[in-house]
Amino acid sequence: MPAPAFRTTPPTQTATRLSPTIFPATNTPVFTVTPTPPTYETPDWFKQGVLYEIFVRSYADSDGDGIGDLQGITEHLDYLSALGVSVIWLMPVYPSPSEHGYDVTDFFDVNPQYGTLEDLRNLVESAHTIGMRVILDFVPSHLSDQNPLFQEAYGNPDAEKSDWFVWTNDAHTQYAGFADNREMPRFNHYQPEVVEYLIDAAKFWLDLDGDGDLRDGVDGFRVDNATFPPKEFFVSFRRAIKAANPEALLLGEVWVDTPTNLSSFYEDQFDALFDFPLYGLLQGNQDFNGDGLLAGKGFPSLLSALLAEEVEKYPPKAIVTRFLSNHDTNRIASEVSGDPARLRLAAALSAGLPGPVMVYYGEEIGMPGTKGGPPYWDNYRREPMDWYTGESGPDQTSWFQPQDRWNRPDDGISVEEEQADPDSLLNAYRLALMLRGEYPALSSGDLEIVDLEVSGQGPWGFVRSTGDQAILAVYNFSLEEQTFTVQDFPFEAMGLIDLLSGERYPPANAGEDYSLTLPPAGALLLSAEE
Repeated sequence: MPAPAFRTTPPTQTATRLSPTIFPATNTPVFTVTPTPPTYETPDWFKQGVLYEIFVRSYADSDGDGIGDLQGITEHLDYLSALGVSVIWLMPVYPSPSEHGYDVTDFFDVNPQYGTLEDLRNLVESAHTIGMRVILDFVPSHLSDQNPLFQEAYGNPDAEKSDWFVWTNDAHTQYAGFADNREMPRFNHYQPEVVEYLIDAAKFWLDLDGDGDLRDGVDGFRVDNATFPPKEFFVSFRRAIKAANPEALLLGEVWVDTPTNLSSFYEDQFDALFDFPLYGLLQGNQDFNGDGLLAGKGFPSLLSALLAEEVEKYPPKAIVTRFLSNHDTNRIASEVSGDPARLRLAAALSAGLPGPVMVYYGEEIGMPGTKGGPPYWDNYRREPMDWYTGESGPDQTSWFQPQDRWNRPDDGISVEEEQADPDSLLNAYRLALMLRGEYPALSSGDLEIVDLEVSGQGPWGFVRSTGDQAILAVYNFSLEEQTFTVQDFPFEAMGLIDLLSGERYPPANAGEDYSLTLPPAGALLLSAEE
């Protein structure tokens, strides 16, 4: 959803646990609560997934009108597969008067600028054929003021659906809107017919071919603005969706600042949530650049404290989805001023952390983007995917190309310019995401913070391990080279290899100290050499 005014930067975290801590593969400890029955299994297929967020309008244009469409995405599934993507998240595909699409005029159809229901069916079927999942953005908190449901009730207290919305005067001409926006009236979720309507809409997308099998459509939903509708709505919503398809994913956008505040949303509302507390440490304020850990600001020890708090607060089967930026935030490339080393650091961190990881389209090639001024605002964060050196070619979108845009021709940032360059950011992302799939320790292993004897504030690391496989991940967030000691090296190795660079390191003895040096924004994934 476009970032509203009431979203604030997560406050600075306070380090509370700095000693080595074991993080189970589930990322969570036993959490003693009395859940609201029934409880549901979280989908196994998402637990170590690579989620790729796509703004359809900006991604790929198959019909030459300058606007991205569903067929364009289908034509680029090979690109996504080569990147390591296992799940596609489509931002709203519904008919809408806006470019962003979060003000829906029909919850049961596709925006004609993006194609047809058949185009979506084809995309989902094609993705499933190659083992890829598709989830849709679902917007249960509000709709468009141009939606016939609302227009019928506006100014008409006697309308059949007059109590579907949150009115603030008796004449039904004043109402609550998302972020006080009159173009997005709020649903009244205490009206049972509203709950039934939204559940029916979700089921429609789970059963795209209309044959009654709710397992052959989309694979679940990224649920927008999940802090507004009441808990009772989401409990009912989840119960109905899981009854229809137990494997459907419910991934909530709950933009709050601490694991304590996030934890209650896991209990009986969502399978997975985005890790906004981690985002706050890594990126800082979503509207400013250069103020997060990835830009060299802050203390890495806060990461240890945050991960410990997540383990303490989240229920055992909670899925924590890591991300570096999204459509509501400044892009990671802008956050770090386009520094190639820091962009690779970000990719390496995504490879190492447990849980699903999300990549925002264009992140993998280093597309910049910072919120602009009126009238375009967040469009500058959602500029056309840069496929070509000259921003022109088959499937290149062109719907938003103002003179002050961030992405330009011949800027060294495009799939065409990076595809064949072994040292490009694109290939760094491909490697990082490939390693997650190739090494079980990275995809499903436990995580233990390692003790580093350091003089500076930069290095931070952990070991991921499962069975007889272990990988030491170390990251230097600082602006200076750091020499440090890994105290009590976590495994025995006759020789070590950095999986990111292929560089070899001397043998390591388990339990002994081991010295390393990392340049600014350097990263290592050290494995025993085979």
